[in-house]
Amino acid sequence: MPFIWFPRWVNPGFHDHMLQACARGGLTAPRIVQEAPDCDTHLGLVQCRIGLAWLNESTRWQCPRGIALLPVVDMNVRLPFGLIWEKDNESPLLQELLAQVQG
Repeated sequence: MPFIWFPRWVNPGFHDHMLQACARGGLTAPRIVQEAPDCDTHLGLVQCRIGLAWLNESTRWQCPRGIALLPVVDMNVRLPFGLIWEKDNESPLLQELLAQVQG
């Protein structure tokens, strides 16, 4: 099957992690026919029948009519993310959030 993938420069670590997860599942060389840096473009390319794409669960609410989103229950891939804030922000609410995230 042809795949729509995201370019490695978007998130190199996650890109490599996804390829490794695919390989563990037997998909050692996905046939990537198009790269796109964002979900909206992925959805549009899927809608145009260019290929299929891996998208996160939150995309469920953006899927155009006629596009199916199938949960992949055995892949267990986490999307790494970071929390950023303005260095001088001394908000008590921010400090509480930081304590929860780090804790």
